[in-house]
Amino acid sequence: MPSSTHHVTPNPKGGWSVHRHGGKRASRHFATKKAAEAYGRQVSFNQQTVLIIHHEDGSRTAPNEASADRPKARRQSSTQRH
Repeated sequence: MPSSTHHVTPNPKGGWSVHRHGGKRASRHFATKKAAEAYGRQVSFNQQTVLIIHHEDGSRTAPNEASADRPKARRQSSTQRH
């Protein structure tokens, strides 16, 4: 898997973690999956990576499924540029 991914994974000690693929430590830990997903989406958007969300059973979402609702960067049309 390319290093341009972030993952939301269950933390063995409880809660959820967000980390970059291949990273030795989590970026942050959260009590809820919802909070971890929100943070993961923002980090993934800012760093232009793919977000992969894991489930407690070890399965995960497809990369494009997890990133599908990320906000897209808006482009200016040629008529809007100054």
